[in-house]
Amino acid sequence: MSQTIIEQLLGKRCMFDMEGLTSVTGVLEKLDGNWLSLRMDDKLELVNLDYVTRIRELPEKKRRK
Repeated sequence: MSQTIIEQLLGKRCMFDMEGLTSVTGVLEKLDGNWLSLRMDDKLELVNLDYVTRIRELPEKKRRK
């Protein structure tokens, strides 16, 4: 996957589909080489791009009044 394309999603909430029918959702914080840094609430997750099959940008969560 091209780093230039993925850099467009920095700071945005995304869903990352992985090999093996799993997925992770979080805010893309950093792209370093072949690794993504995702923030999920107060947790940090690192994902290797070799296992990512699709990335989807998700809409921002709307707060109820």
